[in-house]
Amino acid sequence: MSVKKFKFVSPGIFIDEIDNSQLPRVPATLGPLVIGRAKRGPALRPIQVNSFSEFVDMFGTPTPGGDVNDPWRGENLSAPMYATYAAQAWLKNNAPLTFVRLLGAEHTAAGSTQAGGAAGWKTANDNSGMNASNGGTYGLFIIASASSGAEHFSSPANTGTLAAIWYVDSGHVRLSGTTTFTGHGSPSGIHGVAEFIPPVGANYEFKVIIAEANNKCDGYGTPVMTATFNFDETSNKYIRKVFNTDPTLVNTDITQGSNIKNYWLGETYERNLENVCGTLSSATATTHAGIILPLGDSTYKPHQMLQGSTATGDGTGASKTGWVFAQDLNNDYVQFKAANMQKLFRFHSLDSGEWNQNNIKISIQDVDYSKNEFSQYGTFTVIIRKMEDNDNRVRVLERFSNVNLNPNDPKYISRVIGDQYMTWDDTERRYTVYGDYRNNSNFVRVEVDEAVGGARVNPLSLPFGFYAPPRYKGFMIFSGSAYTYDIKGDLDNVVELDGHGAAPIQSASFVTGRSTKGAFGQPAVGTSSHGTTHNFPGIPDNEEGVFASLYGGLPGKFTASFVYPTIAFRSSSMEQNVKNAKKAYWGFDSTKYGASATRYEKSNIDLLRAKPGGLNTATSFGGVSDYLDYMWIFSLDELQDMDSRVVYVSGSRFAGTSITAKNTTYKQVLDDGYDRFTLPLYGGFDGVDITEQDPFNNTRALVSSATDTTSYAYNSVKRAIDSIADPEVVEFTLAAMPGITNTTLTEHLINICEDRGDALAIVDLEGGFTASHETTQSIEDRLGSSTTTVTNLRDRQLNTSYGCAYYPWVQIRDTINDNFVWVPPSVIAMGALSFSERKSELWFAPAGFTRGGLTHGAGGIPVIQARERLTADQRDRLYEANINPIATFPAEGIVIFGQKTLQVTQSALDRINVRRLLIYVKKEVSRIAATTLFEPNVQVTWNAFLGKIEPFLASVQARMGLTDWKVILDESTTTPELIDRNIMYAKVFLKPARAIEFIALDFTITNSGAAFED
Repeated sequence: MSVKKFKFVSPGIFIDEIDNSQLPRVPATLGPLVIGRAKRGPALRPIQVNSFSEFVDMFGTPTPGGDVNDPWRGENLSAPMYATYAAQAWLKNNAPLTFVRLLGAEHTAAGSTQAGGAAGWKTANDNSGMNASNGGTYGLFIIASASSGAEHFSSPANTGTLAAIWYVDSGHVRLSGTTTFTGHGSPSGIHGVAEFIPPVGANYEFKVIIAEANNKCDGYGTPVMTATFNFDETSNKYIRKVFNTDPTLVNTDITQGSNIKNYWLGETYERNLENVCGTLSSATATTHAGIILPLGDSTYKPHQMLQGSTATGDGTGASKTGWVFAQDLNNDYVQFKAANMQKLFRFHSLDSGEWNQNNIKISIQDVDYSKNEFSQYGTFTVIIRKMEDNDNRVRVLERFSNVNLNPNDPKYISRVIGDQYMTWDDTERRYTVYGDYRNNSNFVRVEVDEAVGGARVNPLSLPFGFYAPPRYKGFMIFSGSAYTYDIKGDLDNVVELDGHGAAPIQSASFVTGRSTKGAFGQPAVGTSSHGTTHNFPGIPDNEEGVFASLYGGLPGKFTASFVYPTIAFRSSSMEQNVKNAKKAYWGFDSTKYGASATRYEKSNIDLLRAKPGGLNTATSFGGVSDYLDYMWIFSLDELQDMDSRVVYVSGSRFAGTSITAKNTTYKQVLDDGYDRFTLPLYGGFDGVDITEQDPFNNTRALVSSATDTTSYAYNSVKRAIDSIADPEVVEFTLAAMPGITNTTLTEHLINICEDRGDALAIVDLEGGFTASHETTQSIEDRLGSSTTTVTNLRDRQLNTSYGCAYYPWVQIRDTINDNFVWVPPSVIAMGALSFSERKSELWFAPAGFTRGGLTHGAGGIPVIQARERLTADQRDRLYEANINPIATFPAEGIVIFGQKTLQVTQSALDRINVRRLLIYVKKEVSRIAATTLFEPNVQVTWNAFLGKIEPFLASVQARMGLTDWKVILDESTTTPELIDRNIMYAKVFLKPARAIEFIALDFTITNSGAAFED
């Protein structure tokens, strides 16, 4: 008993309890590492999970493939994600597991084309010359004669907007209809492109022709599809029901016959269309018109999204919010401009890719000024919300309450949420961590402005507004005289965004032309009169082209401006039928069109997408780029009392009518209870080829000739492997890349495991089954064979005990999705190793009917059948080649019938159970040895080391891992010379227990009079 525990004042008896029966700490369990695709989550870096439910929360459920429900707006779920099943198989019986999710990342030395290793996707043809009318991006712009029905946006008469985009692999898109030319005949060329065509019905109903590349002298191209569509989601003619939205259908390597398409429908902007041009019911053939225009220019093309998921300047490639800025602390409100307010912070997704921007949003709430005389810093709360919720039904994923902007306070926003991120170095092949505070959010990190981090901003500053995502600058079409039309990207005086705090749109447009000046970033001007010949479906060049009159019968002389779509914002406290107006979140509104709408608007997915060439990062705070401007800028300083409700009125502070202007203090709007707003994430990109069902397939993406500079898929997998090379960064005992058979990559994984010396790689081999998403071959040609697999492996001449392989593929039952899925053998091998370790010990052979019986649950996932029913001769050939057969027996079912490593040299280490035993023993002895470092190199220390290691080895022997062992640590090993060199040297001798793989039984038949004792 320690007398230091008690305070002795008055006499008494003092009793303490000392527990000397505590068992030694059980070493932390080390699980496997799995590399592969998943629905969401951190990418290209190892993340450990401790249960299957945690895995699902982080990376999503296993994916069987076959889901093609609007893939453009969804996730690529058309091919199985094998790695997720491997994770499920392991976590059924054991934990933890480390997962590395694959996304597209190009090497810094990669070229700018797909063949040169660039990540991302593109259409087969890009229409860059316009003459061929072949491929590229085609946008449908719609315009009303008067935009009186527009909601929440400044819309002068004859203002139109982009409504839909088609991506064309080969051919073009044009409107079908008739345009009246008063006093003139029809123009020659491709009608329906760069022509105004009226709708054919209500709800913005148009007729479109999808055509092949020009193959006629008139330049039209043979139609492959003619369809009538509208923008009413409840209609069978709804645009996303009528047109193909699956980019993989243009890929003839995986699609065949009548299923092949030459296009897919991309973005559609339903709510924005109603905002700018009026409600669905208001659109008729006499009030609106449409025009098809190609999009992009020679530098930035929406159909060439060749960039990685880690492409942006800060090294993350993740989605982010616009900058959040402070209130106007200047009482002279006539000087107010949102762009001049002090920027404070913004949020970045921790995860690369698109999932976060599609599924979460961020709200700032409970903004409050300081009422503490000892600190001027106010407080606010940050919540991470589900994207599809509404202000009546807020679904909180994370909450960070009462944070502030004081860098010296424990509640400082960066300290509470975290600000660290990692960048990958292609030379050193490792990550570097930046930032001061570890991330406590599972979704985002904070970037604070340098002035905030240096405590150089006014401490009264509070988050009051933010910049919405950028959009392309608009353009205008105008006529100098009848039937002579120009297009230019100069909307200085046409669309005024200054009320939102942004500069007016200036000299740029995102429509394609043939002007020598270009139409993107410079005006593209075209003039023509009747009779000019046209042989392209684009904006006219300097001497040719015509815009038909604006919906039939209108005078030929007119001016029309077009603005690109924006996300919507809350304009009134009454919207979404919020029960308490003070609980309404201002800023970003993710719901459908209409003041009472509460359902999620899916076009937000399209509005928040990354732009080509990294354009989503081109705007700076308060400024504009050559191509982009902000959609809008919101500030609580511009809320205004009006008719028993509060509304957002851009320019109201400048006009002196906002709450803060009329009361000469920013505090009033907070005191009134209007203290919250919501902002979106935008600009994340997966960096993969969306025309592939599996962007990391073996047939095209991971071919044998691929390298890290010629294939982004190869580089991504190699980076994932290299990220786990250092045993001091991540620990694991098994590693697998289910479904990846590229020999260079699988050998690289084996080599990493061997260099570490503490893990066994489970690899899949070439020559087996080929999944349907890899090729258009018939099932007969995709089956593969054990003979081919054996030959391929022998040609590789592998000889290592740090790798193992299995054959053939098996079919599992996905109990979550109620589906049957063919998976590579590494998936089920992972499950069997987990089952064996839980049922017995990890050094027991994970094979046979007891621990390898897949029919009876040893795989962790229900196994239905093997892809190939192996004969005894096939099993023998596989096993001789060190491939572990997955056999099928009539009575016993499906069973793993081998446990060899890929070591050709005969020794104890050519068996999985022995290799796993050695990995385990080396790891645990190393941990024991680590506690001895820097201790005196004397006999007492040696004895202490032996006192730890010997009981451990005895325990392994008692659990049938060893038949015998011996440790020598004395003057014969640690000599005086080694002591002088600060070295302690011990020898550990082990006799591993061998598994019974062959049983020989003699049955002798005797005469009835014979005695067995003889």
